Amino acid sequence: MHTKALRAPRRPTRIRVVATALLLMLAACTQLGNARNPDAGNPVPIQGAPRAQLSIGYSTLYQEAGGIPKLKWILMFKDKPEETGRVINDLVSYYQQLADTLQRLSKQYPAVRIDAVTMSGIEGDERKAIGEDLAKDFAPLVGKTGVKFERETLLMFYNTLNEQRHLTGVMIGLETDPGLRKFLETTKAEMEERYTKVGALLDRRYFTQ
Repeated sequence: MHTKALRAPRRPTRIRVVATALLLMLAACTQLGNARNPDAGNPVPIQGAPRAQLSIGYSTLYQEAGGIPKLKWILMFKDKPEETGRVINDLVSYYQQLADTLQRLSKQYPAVRIDAVTMSGIEGDERKAIGEDLAKDFAPLVGKTGVKFERETLLMFYNTLNEQRHLTGVMIGLETDPGLRKFLETTKAEMEERYTKVGALLDRRYFTQ
């Protein structure tokens, strides 16, 4: 009888917190500025309405998509296997394109807001502090290196993609504009594809089968 050996747990809760904290730290200036100045810009839609929830969704996607490319300067200094480096570079480029697309959509569609407050100011401060602490793990000279760094980085992307593919799925159910719905469907499919690819790489190279 063939039995698979136990493999290291992916620790989705901890890694999701790491990913969220790092991304929110990178987008902290905009996020916290909005939280402390709720009257800045356009009025926030009535809380709980579908469009208000979509505004939070689009803003969350934009803040995270815009935050990930800022990790590039950290990731580029770490030696990585060719396949792992190629996957990470693809993800960084993808998120940069996604952030650019969301900026364009926010100008093309008045209903798309990418500056909505997604959490309270105190929670944002907390996540920023956590992110600053955990970012030390990714520091070019003193942070983690080798297989441990590669695994942690891929797990960050893996769990971020998992959260975002479900977020876009919920948003599809709320979005009534055909053009925006198509964008969300395409984005969800792209995230599903990359989620599967990262998961396969983790299983093949970084976890014992």
